[in-house]
Amino acid sequence: MKTLFIIGNGFDCYGHNMNTQYIDFRNFLVNRYPEYNKDFVGILQETLMPDGDEVYDMNEVVGSLIRTIDECSLKDWNNLEECLGNEFICNIAYDNEWLYKMTDDEDDNIFHSVYENEDLTNSIAGAYRILIDLFREWVFNELANIDFTRVQRLRKKPTFRKSLFLTFNYTLTLEKLYNISPNNICHIHGKSDDRNCHIYFGHGDDTEFDAFENYIGVGDAYNGLKRELRKDTNQAIVENMKFFRKLSNVKKIYSYGFSFSEVDMVYIKEISRILDAKRVRWYFNQYDWINNQENIEKVKRLGFKIRVSRRW
Repeated sequence: MKTLFIIGNGFDCYGHNMNTQYIDFRNFLVNRYPEYNKDFVGILQETLMPDGDEVYDMNEVVGSLIRTIDECSLKDWNNLEECLGNEFICNIAYDNEWLYKMTDDEDDNIFHSVYENEDLTNSIAGAYRILIDLFREWVFNELANIDFTRVQRLRKKPTFRKSLFLTFNYTLTLEKLYNISPNNICHIHGKSDDRNCHIYFGHGDDTEFDAFENYIGVGDAYNGLKRELRKDTNQAIVENMKFFRKLSNVKKIYSYGFSFSEVDMVYIKEISRILDAKRVRWYFNQYDWINNQENIEKVKRLGFKIRVSRRW
């Protein structure tokens, strides 16, 4: 197969008017927890239940998540993955700074202070870690139940025959709406009909959080949370290497709705490593051709021949 389609979320949300944007994830949280407490300023701590389980108050957790992400993303949530890095961790840490014990060499109770800091931050980080489970719940409960009989197909598009598809979407739009064989599709970040798959989601910031070095015992928990919120793109490539090996004969690439974010550029670089980019034509749809020149430049720098597709 000599044609590869790279499909991003714009294909679903703009091309097909589906509610698949990160702001729709926010709406899901609001609808799922209508009594969420966005003004909560207490300590996010587990409560020990009679059966031995330790649980958080989800209205407090969801309220804190929404408030923190709203602050990082300016309330539109478009850059949700990007903002889950250092900015997200710093916001959480500064919101809870009043809880931490200052520690120095003259602190007579330094070990007690360190223990308290560790205990508090582990509890706070555990609450924010629930974001991962909530995101998976959105994918498997909302995106998995899209009614494709109500979704209109694109009127104008290149032919999908004898093509491969690298999709960054969790939805089954290609399979359900265009009858593409699953054998020709790579859901690089997971898919909504497979609850056993790993859902890849998160930031690409590898730096360590070290803004609170005077509060000994705080950093480990927040760095642990930051690592868990990082998207493991290298592992995603390893898991899908069989698909990437199929790309060696590709001569044309069409992209639609792909954001070319820094965290996801590793996949494009992997494709350029497998192919001889100078012999491959990369077609952008007309919207991206006009409005996303920065993305076009990223592809140019990798050596691909750039074209605009008049077919979509």
